[in-house]
Amino acid sequence: MTARDNREPQPLNLVDQTLSGWQKARVLMTANHLDFFTALGEEPLSAEEIASRCGTHPRSTRLLLNACVALGFLEKEGPLYHNSAEVQESLVRGKPNYRGDGIAHQEDLWQSWSLLNEAVRTNSWVPTYVGDAISHQEDLWKPGSSLDEVVRTNRQGEERDNLTEQSEVHRHFMISMQSRAIRWAPTLAETLDLSSRRQLFDVGGGPGTLSIFLVKRYPGLRAIVFDLPQTIKFAREIIAEFGVSDLVTTRSGDYFKDDFGQGNDVVLLSTILRLMGPERSLGLLQKAYDSLVPGGLVVINEGLINDEGTSPLRAVMFSLNMLVTTGNGQSHSGAEIIKMMAATGFAEPRIISLPEAVGTSLIIADKPL
Repeated sequence: MTARDNREPQPLNLVDQTLSGWQKARVLMTANHLDFFTALGEEPLSAEEIASRCGTHPRSTRLLLNACVALGFLEKEGPLYHNSAEVQESLVRGKPNYRGDGIAHQEDLWQSWSLLNEAVRTNSWVPTYVGDAISHQEDLWKPGSSLDEVVRTNRQGEERDNLTEQSEVHRHFMISMQSRAIRWAPTLAETLDLSSRRQLFDVGGGPGTLSIFLVKRYPGLRAIVFDLPQTIKFAREIIAEFGVSDLVTTRSGDYFKDDFGQGNDVVLLSTILRLMGPERSLGLLQKAYDSLVPGGLVVINEGLINDEGTSPLRAVMFSLNMLVTTGNGQSHSGAEIIKMMAATGFAEPRIISLPEAVGTSLIIADKPL
């Protein structure tokens, strides 16, 4: 053995660590998509038994299960696999902390992120990939994106159509929003003092989670969740499940086309402005201003980026996510949002940081009396 052969293995550098990250994510997405974790549940099973329950091929099922073991999602004893403690609590359907729908939403974003090259070239959302001369790692991306089907069939057939039905994608997004929001909505409701307020207009309120927790926290407060018709249908289900249909009503519409009504003393825009450019953001703030009574509040809940646009990492990555999915959106700094508020006529802006686990801050301003 030479001196070179006897050397300690060197740790992966940052480039190598980053390049391998997509493979790990794809393994998790595929196992979640094929329902391996739920199939296992509390019961250790062999690869053949999991393949039978999930409609996949035994050989390729074993390969994917072994990858899940290597990554720490599963454990293996002899021929039997079982969920890790973390997976058992978060990736088995029916568990209170189930996060599988959030992973499904990330999988829906996979195709858009594969178009990041062209999005950066054109500064716009790209419906189809038109680039070429891609690197070896990107050559592996397309087969990887079809890993679900390879595990089902144990063969690499013709590339399958990756596009998910729009209704399924939308429901994944809504369930993902609900499961995330339900973890931090209580913190936001405790931090945002609406004790003297009566009417909250929740712009782009999604499943209505924030409105639900706010009306439960503050007696006398009523809320209106405003969103697109397909979203409002889902929101009504969630509102009814929480038993607050008498306190939270809904209104279908398009916040780019429709007004926000009248008589509001709070307008909430939660994770909305990052979806669009400055011109449309100013338009929404103007609608909020026009709908508020004198002394009313506009409340913006956003994950803020620093003034240089380089930190925190979550906000930096979300700007890229908005580039590939909307073309115009990006994370904003507190200073940028306050400047837009001032341009609309709002006064006394202030920023309230929420706990790091929440990942957002509240930017609040008043409509002058």
